[in-house]
Amino acid sequence: MLIRMPGREPYEIGVSGSFFVEPDESTVGLPDTSDLWALPGLADCHAHVSMMSLNEFDAITDESMRRAIPTNTWAHLDHGVLLILDKGGKSDTTLVTLDHDADKRPYAETAGSMISTPGGYYGNGFGTEVEPDALVEHIRTKAATRGGWVKLVGDWPRRGQGPVNNWPFDVLAEAVKAAHDADARVAIHSMAYSSADAVAAGVDSIEHGPFLSEDDLTALAARGGAWVPTIVNMLFLRDMLGADSSGGRMFVDGLERMRENLPLAESLGVTVLAGTDMAVPHGEVATEAMRLREYGLSDAAATAATSTAAYDYVGRSAQPEAGAEADVVFFRENPFERVEILAEPAFIMRRGKIVRTTLD
Repeated sequence: MLIRMPGREPYEIGVSGSFFVEPDESTVGLPDTSDLWALPGLADCHAHVSMMSLNEFDAITDESMRRAIPTNTWAHLDHGVLLILDKGGKSDTTLVTLDHDADKRPYAETAGSMISTPGGYYGNGFGTEVEPDALVEHIRTKAATRGGWVKLVGDWPRRGQGPVNNWPFDVLAEAVKAAHDADARVAIHSMAYSSADAVAAGVDSIEHGPFLSEDDLTALAARGGAWVPTIVNMLFLRDMLGADSSGGRMFVDGLERMRENLPLAESLGVTVLAGTDMAVPHGEVATEAMRLREYGLSDAAATAATSTAAYDYVGRSAQPEAGAEADVVFFRENPFERVEILAEPAFIMRRGKIVRTTLD
């Protein structure tokens, strides 16, 4: 099998079982990929595979989450998404993803129950509500960290007040340290103005983050932090609320800031990652890649955000190599030159098994 990745010399590789091997050990019968372009897989870095859509929050139960995971993880595979970062859910049932058959889902890292202050996120018992003075102990003793992530809700609108930061800075900084001590990364929901505190506190990944400042982006770049803009989600919420509503106007302003901040982030070297946050059907992260390009990233940076940058960020090989799991997605054109091609994978392999192919 020929691997041709953008900017790298082509090379041959074989597949044996679930792993890549040196070509002289290769199994027979692999397709001809000599005219194709390879990526290690697409990546959705703000997925929620235990849920079906943004419209079902009131109906979610642990049982519905368990039922959703096999369907939704397969939908990702079928679109060439071989890496997901699931940023938490209503309960720790999100971690069931890690127990699902690895041949039938992407490689996954996941947060457990989202953590907010009382009244600091969706109602109806969604997630875990913790008083600020109990947050650090909660993360040390009760927060699920085996999926590699802790998800905090950084801000939320209050009636008559607009968006309010949920966590005092000193509490947030100590909570981040507690998560890091447990070998977990911290992602934070920041739709308004909690980003500055989150960056200063050492949060690993800013989710949404429309109001990041240049100083925030500079600091994030310097320490290798990630930003997941979720533009498709912000567009969905703007349209749902109405662009003339108070919340809608915030999203309009935030999206305009994105047009300034995404090119700046690319120039500064921020790790920008693509995430859908259920605003499009599971697996359709290519839509977010195109929005990232529309809002200011180059084709190359938008494609990297949806593939190689995510693999580098989580420490998985961004280049298929002997000894690694045999994950690869092929395209008929160079996706670093035309991001739209991410929506048209020609051949998808997960752990040595063909998921889907349009090759003859």
